[in-house]
Amino acid sequence: MDRLTGPRYGSLRDLGSAESAETLVEILFRRHYASLLRTAYALLGTREGAEDAVQDAFVSLYRHWSGLRDPGAAESYVRAAVLNRCRARIRSLISDRNRANNPVVPLFAVGSDEVVGSKEDAALIAGALRQLPRRQREVVACRYLLELTVAETAETLGISAGAVKRHTHRGLHALHTALEVTR
Repeated sequence: MDRLTGPRYGSLRDLGSAESAETLVEILFRRHYASLLRTAYALLGTREGAEDAVQDAFVSLYRHWSGLRDPGAAESYVRAAVLNRCRARIRSLISDRNRANNPVVPLFAVGSDEVVGSKEDAALIAGALRQLPRRQREVVACRYLLELTVAETAETLGISAGAVKRHTHRGLHALHTALEVTR
């Protein structure tokens, strides 16, 4: 196993300071692109929007690499950047909808085969996830799509660990209720 395809959640601190920013961003990209894309896709509902959000986040990370005090914080930086870009895109869609006075058509969302077994289940889960309040949706996406710990989710979203637990509990309960009603 080479250093670019090594352990999924290995730390950049282990690579040493001799690596270039380009190499370190490439390592992060290879390790986290798929999970960040799934998260953005679940939040936005379109592959194009999700790809744009994730790619923009990695470009921003590369451009601002010299400003990072700790290369180990790059993972948190890129996760937060993806979430911020998703929030901005959602705000933009709402604004566009209000300006045009036309409702946004719900988009068909399909998760990876690892996450859901069928397109129908994926559509139900993605639809239910998008109906959650923003904070619950973000916490559930971080915890179960990005597989972050409570502490990592709290750091990424800038909230307390208790708030992560509360929003996770409420979000999962709401998802369970919504999915039970649709079956």
